[in-house]
Amino acid sequence: TYMSGGWDSVCGGGLWWTTAKSYKNAIPNELFLDVAAKLANRTSGAASASYLAWAQKEWTWFSNSGMINSSNLINDGLTASCANNNGNTWTYNQGVILSGLVELHKADQDPTLLSKAQAIATAAITKLVDTNGILIEKTVTGGDAPQFKGIFTRNLMALYQVVPMAEYKAFIDANANSIWANDRGPNDEFGASWQGPFDSGDATRQSSALD
Repeated sequence: TYMSGGWDSVCGGGLWWTTAKSYKNAIPNELFLDVAAKLANRTSGAASASYLAWAQKEWTWFSNSGMINSSNLINDGLTASCANNNGNTWTYNQGVILSGLVELHKADQDPTLLSKAQAIATAAITKLVDTNGILIEKTVTGGDAPQFKGIFTRNLMALYQVVPMAEYKAFIDANANSIWANDRGPNDEFGASWQGPFDSGDATRQSSALD
């Protein structure tokens, strides 16, 4: 309810990054889609219908916002003139949307949702990787960026559970094996670069790797 209160007509709809209302971007809208669709699948009656309506409204807006680029990757957000800002294609932005689309598909059985999720997933695992197919982030500085790859992988798992594509499993296995072989510290702590070498260990890096 609180999240839906932030929806307005700027750029045709969508949620803002913060209550300062200076930036409309991908992640709050992806999270809103995911939350609304999950609630639609876990409630009944009028409540479920309301959550489903919000999830469908969010996806309609998001899919037409321009944030999904021609490569099927999601840029960070929109400019002040409501165009794709060509910002970072953070791995978590490619991940959270997968869970949202899976949940929305469970709710309304729209077959185009899984097709779009697969297109985004395939783009991420082929374009946001090194030469060995290991997921990389443009930068892993700060307190949150080291978490992003784990969020992507967790949500790729959600897609794999309903669309068990062999390449998804192979990708996840390859990344897990690389973490263990190349990104492990002396006390089995994991770093931010899954291709190695180990940089440092903290809760964000560790939980991301464990995902």
